Amino acid sequence: MTEQATTQKQGKASKILASVALLALAAGVLTVTSLALFTDQEKAAGNAFSTGTIDLVATPASAVVTMPNLAPGDQITRALDVRNSGSLEFRYAVTSSTTEDVLASELVLTVKSGVASCTNANWNATGSNVYSGILGSTATIPLWGSSAQGDDPGDRVLAAGANEVLCVNVTLPLSTPNSIAGRNTSATFTFDAEQTANNP
Repeated sequence: MTEQATTQKQGKASKILASVALLALAAGVLTVTSLALFTDQEKAAGNAFSTGTIDLVATPASAVVTMPNLAPGDQITRALDVRNSGSLEFRYAVTSSTTEDVLASELVLTVKSGVASCTNANWNATGSNVYSGILGSTATIPLWGSSAQGDDPGDRVLAAGANEVLCVNVTLPLSTPNSIAGRNTSATFTFDAEQTANNP
């Protein structure tokens, strides 16, 4: 082979190697470029949940109104504090059940809100009637509202942390017959509260 042919062959080989090197370099650049994407990531943390509470507190919890040896014309008046100690607004209703029906049907129970002076002498001067009727029954009677789920007529609403003072009066009327003498009865007032949220 002549020197000129050898030189030409070497020149072609060099060009081929250069072309291969350029292609390899281009492929590398393309590979790097394809991996260089812009990305981003965000987190929304602290998604905490807790349930609320319904907590009705009535004070005093027992013996709101009690009086022995009643005579016709006697009455007793006491304040009853109803408080929402929970974290959710609630509505509440009250029922009364008694240990007998005869004396219970003669005793007149009156419950008022907004009374300025909750005493025997002044309870009837101010405020609004919540309930007025017999003390109760062995069959249990509603005093106001209903324990059925949902918003019922007479239900009373208290916001979380709020309270209301109810004035409770029990009277044995002067017209009470002699057949009532020597009788005894005891009443239990039951408070039922339920959330107002999502509970139409």
